[in-house]
Amino acid sequence: MPRILILNPVSTDIWNELTYSYCSKIVDPDTEIHVKNLSNGPRAIEYDYDREIAAPYVVEEVIRANKEGFDAIVINCFDDPGLDAAREVSDKLVLGIGESSITTALLLGHRIAIISTGRQSIPIYHRKAMILGVEDRIVHITGIDVGVLDIRKDINNVKEILLGEIERSVRYHGAEVVVLGCGGFIGLAEELSAKTKVPVIDPTMVTVKLAESLARLRLMHSKVLKRKSLANE
Repeated sequence: MPRILILNPVSTDIWNELTYSYCSKIVDPDTEIHVKNLSNGPRAIEYDYDREIAAPYVVEEVIRANKEGFDAIVINCFDDPGLDAAREVSDKLVLGIGESSITTALLLGHRIAIISTGRQSIPIYHRKAMILGVEDRIVHITGIDVGVLDIRKDINNVKEILLGEIERSVRYHGAEVVVLGCGGFIGLAEELSAKTKVPVIDPTMVTVKLAESLARLRLMHSKVLKRKSLANE
């Protein structure tokens, strides 16, 4: 029975219930999921500064999750704050929804678009694509003019904006697959995909299901050339 912690790396609990309600529907009956947020850190992650402020608190929570017996930890932010450091200190699987959803998209089509929040996300995710070595597969990155904390305030308006961006990504950039670049978009991908006939990836739900599968297979990130885990200290 895999135990998965979904960590919302922000200092507000407004995403916890929503995240649990969607993710609990897609895991196997014997998989146990928990959702929590940080006690410190930014309320939202929209800039490089926010990501760096959140990172040390993410690492602390990953160490705690190891001690509490979780089999996998999902960092539920497309920026993947603290991901590499968390993997170094963890004896358990750690996945970030940004890295995991982008690499999953590569299995579904050659030309990928990422739609996030705010234009400031464009250079951030271009850099992520370069780090992952997939910049030649990412044909379009954009951000809608809605802040992370405002996404669920008018969800129908957000859906319409995303529909327009998906259609433009396909028509003008030749995208074959679209990745929603924010955990706050949870639960929207299926409807958007049905309306546009384009594979649309929900980063949180894809990553949770991936974490569940890898945990069952007892696979995790490599510890070769990594520092000793801090989980048992």
